[in-house]
Amino acid sequence: MADGTLRVGVVGTGGMGGRHARNLAHRVSGAELVAVMDVDQARANDLAGECGGAVVFDSGRALISDPRVEAVLIASPDPTHADLAVACIEAGKPVLCEKPLGVDIEDARRVLDAEVAGGRKLVQVGLMRTFDPQHTALKRAIDAGEIGRPLLFRGIHTHWRVEEVRTAVNVIVNSAVHDIHSARWLMGDDVASVYTSHIVDVPEQPESTRLVLLQLTFRCGGLASIEVNLDSNYGYEVIVEVSGEMGTLRTPSLESPILRKGGGATRAVEPDWLERFEVAYRIEAEAWVRAARAGGATGPTVWDGYAAMRVAEAAERSLATGRAEAVPDEPRPALYGKTGSG
Repeated sequence: MADGTLRVGVVGTGGMGGRHARNLAHRVSGAELVAVMDVDQARANDLAGECGGAVVFDSGRALISDPRVEAVLIASPDPTHADLAVACIEAGKPVLCEKPLGVDIEDARRVLDAEVAGGRKLVQVGLMRTFDPQHTALKRAIDAGEIGRPLLFRGIHTHWRVEEVRTAVNVIVNSAVHDIHSARWLMGDDVASVYTSHIVDVPEQPESTRLVLLQLTFRCGGLASIEVNLDSNYGYEVIVEVSGEMGTLRTPSLESPILRKGGGATRAVEPDWLERFEVAYRIEAEAWVRAARAGGATGPTVWDGYAAMRVAEAAERSLATGRAEAVPDEPRPALYGKTGSG
């Protein structure tokens, strides 16, 4: 980084990795995309050509260990996240790791233990709603005392029809972790218990789901409800509302203009998360590059990712037991400070 430019490698070149790679190559100052990796070599080659001729690797570990790569962005499938994040920590390279930290709490714990043992924050977790302008506006208002003490978080997270059949556990770990983190971040508190219910998608597959509902209690007395709907039949939308002692804050959700025409008024809804959070992904990458150039990490930490996974684990237990399950109260490692994200 002699010229001040951070040389980045991206692992995973699908929709998420492709978005990150294009942002790093064309929209984020101070970064250069020098390497990409994917098991689909044709897709990786196409993306490398589009982004200025980055070197194509066929192994994530090979990319991480290459001296030309100074920082790594992990956007490969969930089961690979923990191993690759630990490899980055061991190599001393800053990493932006897409959520979740792994497929279970053991994966998340491995990443946490590795970073704590290294004594240095190197990992930013891709819980990017903390960079979304709508969410950050709510956070600023809450921190300014506009609604007094937060009492209730409501999160609605809708998809257009998801083509593949997903299990309730997969939805909790892969999708609801975003909402869980948002609830912790905006409420400024840790989750004490969670009760999970869901609606089966395919009757012959009782583990399948089309809608998951989480009901949370917080350690200081607050409440939350989180709905993840895989079949809204209208588009992708994330709505957040926080009620406090003195008022309520709610995201406007849709960013499209209101069209009044032919006796009606309509607004378009984004089809997927890549469009809805396009700005947030760019801001997230910019923040990561600035921090990585300084040798560290910013934004959601490994502790935040681990804490969200602890709630997800309790939500899974609740699915099995049919009752509310406690979330273990673990001490936050000193590396991550006393409160809040980071």
